[in-house]
Amino acid sequence: MDNTQVTLIVGATGAAASRILEQGRARPGETLLGLSRNRPAGDELWLSADLDDVAGLTGALALRPDISRIVYASRAPHGETGVEDVPWNLRMLRNLVDAAEASLPRLAHIHLIHGAKWYGMHIGRYRTPAREDDPRHMPPNFYYDQQDFIAERQRGKAWSWSTSRPNFVLDVAPGRARNMVSTLGAYAAICRELDVPFDFPGKPGTWKALHEVTDARLLAEGVLWMLGEPRCANRAFNMTNGDAFRWCDLWSFLAEQFGCRPGVVRSMSMAHWMAGKEDVWERIRARHTLALPLDQVASWPFFDFFMGMDYDVLCSMTAAREAGFTGFVNSWGMFAGQIAAYRAAGILPPA
Repeated sequence: MDNTQVTLIVGATGAAASRILEQGRARPGETLLGLSRNRPAGDELWLSADLDDVAGLTGALALRPDISRIVYASRAPHGETGVEDVPWNLRMLRNLVDAAEASLPRLAHIHLIHGAKWYGMHIGRYRTPAREDDPRHMPPNFYYDQQDFIAERQRGKAWSWSTSRPNFVLDVAPGRARNMVSTLGAYAAICRELDVPFDFPGKPGTWKALHEVTDARLLAEGVLWMLGEPRCANRAFNMTNGDAFRWCDLWSFLAEQFGCRPGVVRSMSMAHWMAGKEDVWERIRARHTLALPLDQVASWPFFDFFMGMDYDVLCSMTAAREAGFTGFVNSWGMFAGQIAAYRAAGILPPA
């Protein structure tokens, strides 16, 4: 009898999901399949389907009735308003579950990747460290609708569910502009090119508040752990690096990594002040033979979003620790490592 676990990663080309696919495929006794609308060239372990096409999705899953676990990492397109499309996100998940129950007789677990917006971190100050059973904020929030749906749908079924709640997932992902490290690196490079200090553009309160992030590799480790841990059935877990930092402490370290002069707190909208800086970036790009244009390296609205949080942004990892998860990441070392990796990939210039 073949005991190989077959796991489907839905939305597998995304920032978080790609690391889950990578780590899972490195484990013996496991097969990980990707699912997205377009199959990456050269990857045979892939299903192609549109989450808004129920018939096509059902047919695609029927090709692999041996799938027993699903990681759902898709979401409807959104901007930086913080409020995401509830009906669209719920519809895609419902279509997937309908197709899975119709086509996958071995279905055992469905995992949803959510995030710290569950606690209203995109709205304003909230209780920290946030715990998984904290009260919900005023909706809309598609995480609520998805978790309520999956919990209700699971009642009386043989399969179980879980959700993870990371906070600002960071990874080395060339071409994904909505990325904290590459955006910070582009800003630093432009400051250096213009011979101006590396000023902190966030709010004064952001400068001193406690913040946290989630390394994509740690999130992948945590999600794969949840899939195989019985104590995680029908529960949600925060999944962050396990430490915290203040920008006022980290900023000079980042300036050193980027080869810049640290500046002062000078609150300004990056979406406004970085407009028209493409020519500056092209000078830098030509000198160092960098791979990508500015709009594929930095997202200034995203920069404004995470620099605008002038309150603590912090989740408790107690529930995961009590359930047996021991993973952690040194955030300072993660920043340094990802900056170096972006340089090695020819995305950011040398210091």
